Amino acid sequence: MKNDIEKIMEELAKGSDRIIVNPETLERLKSHGIPFDIIPSPTIDELFTQRKEKAYIKAPHLPRLPQGLPPSIQALYQEIRECIFFGLNGAAITMASILIEYVIKQVTFIKESGGYKDADPKRWDEFENMELSTAINRAKRAGLLDSKMAKRLQSFRITIRNPYSHYNIKKITKNVVAEKVKELDVNTGEVREIDIEAQNSPMIQAQAKPFMDDHHVLPVFHFADEVVKYLLPKIGKTI
Repeated sequence: MKNDIEKIMEELAKGSDRIIVNPETLERLKSHGIPFDIIPSPTIDELFTQRKEKAYIKAPHLPRLPQGLPPSIQALYQEIRECIFFGLNGAAITMASILIEYVIKQVTFIKESGGYKDADPKRWDEFENMELSTAINRAKRAGLLDSKMAKRLQSFRITIRNPYSHYNIKKITKNVVAEKVKELDVNTGEVREIDIEAQNSPMIQAQAKPFMDDHHVLPVFHFADEVVKYLLPKIGKTI
């Protein structure tokens, strides 16, 4: 049976870009003498080369850094860009969500204060401890958000910001289906082709999330950029 399973696995591995094995099953196969090659992690130089190639592809599609940004907002822009350049798309999405939340709170704080000169730093503590939903509603009451933008922000909070901030990987990958997966029963040698919904498989979720991160990262960053450019001009006259 060992030789049969080994041959089946070799055939299945041909043309595959990944193999997922239950850790317990892997140890059992090893104990039966089935060899597994350990592929070393890429070296730092190899990793940087891979990231550099992808960074050149994505760089032209990033929003341009707006001029005259407050230092705190500019720093967030730069951090998001660097995350994307280094392939840290999940982190970039989280940081873009932080940028949106921060600019909403900052602009509302300045608006309610009557301008930067009259802003009391002690009042900022209230905003730092504020939930995003509350901050969106507060900005709307301050006349900074119209109904359409407020609804878009609340939708973004529910669909992107919360799942990424809390690493709700099941929600992030809920629409992913791994199609035509070849499943091997190591007890019988039977191979069947199945579709696996990520929401029902933690192992598929882990494989699917990087693809979802890559899918979301540019639209999310562009939305964050849109929010910044929408809000900052509204306090320009109060500087």
